[in-house]
Amino acid sequence: MSQKIEIQEEARKYFTKHYPLASKSEIDKQVEDWVNKASVSKSLVDFFTQRVGVVKDKKILDVGFGSGGIVIAFSQAGGVLSGVEVDTELGDIARKNLEANNVSADLRIYNGTDFPFPDNTFDHVVSFSVMEHVSYPEKVISEMLRVLKPSGRILLTLPNKYYPKETHSLVYFVSYMPRSLANLYLRILKRSPLEHDNLHFYSYFDIMRFLKNSKYKYELVYKDISQISGFKKVFVTFFKKLNIHYTIFLKQLIFVIEKK
Repeated sequence: MSQKIEIQEEARKYFTKHYPLASKSEIDKQVEDWVNKASVSKSLVDFFTQRVGVVKDKKILDVGFGSGGIVIAFSQAGGVLSGVEVDTELGDIARKNLEANNVSADLRIYNGTDFPFPDNTFDHVVSFSVMEHVSYPEKVISEMLRVLKPSGRILLTLPNKYYPKETHSLVYFVSYMPRSLANLYLRILKRSPLEHDNLHFYSYFDIMRFLKNSKYKYELVYKDISQISGFKKVFVTFFKKLNIHYTIFLKQLIFVIEKK
């Protein structure tokens, strides 16, 4: 059996078990994301290098390591990886995947609020499409800043609450609705309820509020405008002057946050 087929079967087994009310399209999407995690993570290393900094020999924390794709890719790029995750079953799966790829990392299960690491431990922190599954985002963001060394950077990505098509249920406008109405809407469409994926919706302004409420000093790092041209350059420049990141309107919010 090829490694790809094995990953597909493992993913389908996991999601079928944990999301019994999910539609076939929801399960297929989750399996596809899981299978593609390794290749996506390799692309993320390049993006990280361009926006955040060098990976090699840097101590990097992956918040919400899932099946271990990011940890594997960043370790293979020379990083010294640690990770936190709330799901013990995912922890076992990730360790198996790391072993299959001859990668070692410090993976820990935590309580969803308090990272089991001292202050100023990591050169960088990455959290890739995890924040929407976090129940206490303000606390988690504060913990990211706490364990980060001064001048270290966080790469934080998450789906945009105001993007019309929600990326997990693949349903339009569900993220605009009150939670009770959203679940009714999903039930009518025969989709999994928000609670099965611990799914929450956060906007650019929510993340900025969480950052401001932390006790740590930080600065947003904006895209290098010299690297872009045309209308996009005008667009990005305009919102930078307003101190608003251009991804406010995109499908995926992207923050690079430097601890001061």
